[in-house]
Amino acid sequence: MYAHALPRFRVALLVQSVHQVICFFIYFPLIFVRSTTAIVTLASLGIAFDLLARYTVGIATVVTKRREKKRQIDEEVNGTTCKEEEESPSDSDSDGDKVIKEEAQCQFDKHRGDTMSTSMPALNIEHFLERTAAFVVIVLGEMVLSIMYHATGSQIGFKRIYGNAICGLMIAFNLCWLYFDAECSRKFLHAIRRHWFSGLTFTTLHFPLCASLILVSAAMSQMTQHSDDVSSALRWYFGGGLGCAMLCLAALGLTHRGLDPSGMTRLSRSIQLGFRLIAGVVMTCLPLAKHLKSLHLMGICAGVTSFLVIEETYGKICRGEPIAKL
Repeated sequence: MYAHALPRFRVALLVQSVHQVICFFIYFPLIFVRSTTAIVTLASLGIAFDLLARYTVGIATVVTKRREKKRQIDEEVNGTTCKEEEESPSDSDSDGDKVIKEEAQCQFDKHRGDTMSTSMPALNIEHFLERTAAFVVIVLGEMVLSIMYHATGSQIGFKRIYGNAICGLMIAFNLCWLYFDAECSRKFLHAIRRHWFSGLTFTTLHFPLCASLILVSAAMSQMTQHSDDVSSALRWYFGGGLGCAMLCLAALGLTHRGLDPSGMTRLSRSIQLGFRLIAGVVMTCLPLAKHLKSLHLMGICAGVTSFLVIEETYGKICRGEPIAKL
């Protein structure tokens, strides 16, 4: 309907519609499929097609714009567009104003070219970022809900289940802090405003980020409720999911462009992002230590994320600026 009513955006809307229809036919059989292999295959195929289509459309758009720009330059060189009109001394003031307006319109048409026929719908960046951040907060809220438990008489006080819940709450809080300070810079250019590739990558990284956080929340629920019996699979769900989330947070920081002058802050942006990468690798490898109890595992991750919050907060302070002002 919109493609028919808005001819300027018809191509972009039709491409988007075809993309959504193909994804629908890939994911729709998942309702009826019961085989694990078929489910993994269809889900992987849908995700791969979605990502490939997004980047392919972006690359095709860039190539098309470059060709149009090259064609406009060739036409300008050959003298086929916007021939200048010479103003004679006998022209009146009104004729001079008319010539100026025609030349301005001609220059606008030359700069615009034919791109208006293949325009893309505009994106409200502030609104888009608010919705994305709200969705991440909802996912982090699932982590908080997963650590809730009904304490019996023997579980009241500083017991292991209480320690697991406190560690889970600390992890959720620290991840929320790190997400909203993902740029690791006092001044920065957001990924969406920086370049189409960085903006698309910023959006795409939220899928593994949210998926890994959901996996962590599911593992935390079992580790909190059944702290004495933690299987190897739960360890990998928790450690691998948390490590993947930390690596995604580091990648999100890389998509932004830091604008702080070199040596302005106590720790450079690359060092702060490097600590995130190291923390992600450490968390991913934690399940290899099979002797660690659930409380130890969650406590280490809570400590690592707390260290990152303190380290990045300290790293953003300008050199020469006091840490605390009395």
